[in-house]
Amino acid sequence: MASCTRLGMELKREKGKEMSIEEWHNLVLSYGHLVDRWTKYFWGINKSFLYSYEDLHQTIWYILMVGLVDFNGKGDEEKFLNWYIKNKVTSVIVYNRKPPKCKDAPFTPMKLDYVSPDDSTDLNELFYSDEGGIT
Repeated sequence: MASCTRLGMELKREKGKEMSIEEWHNLVLSYGHLVDRWTKYFWGINKSFLYSYEDLHQTIWYILMVGLVDFNGKGDEEKFLNWYIKNKVTSVIVYNRKPPKCKDAPFTPMKLDYVSPDDSTDLNELFYSDEGGIT
């Protein structure tokens, strides 16, 4: 069984015990109800600004996984993740922020019409360049 450290993730739920990929997978899936709830909520109030339900759903799964890595073990994990998902998705949708820890390959569930003008140069370069983009 492969470990998460070999894949570049440092996940230790118990002191000194490394988490396997299967344990990580099961942990992430155990919070699927939070992903479904927040996807339905944010889709219901923002669908005209969002590209698709599936993109929002995948973005929230990503945010959940980052939240699990960021959780410091203090307090209730589910309450933390609930708070984390709500705040990070709000930042992405309302304030046009990139998802957390997403620096090299940013993505967004937002329609391109609603992406911040600060990012327009990057988007134009990405989608309309001669290097394989739309021409």
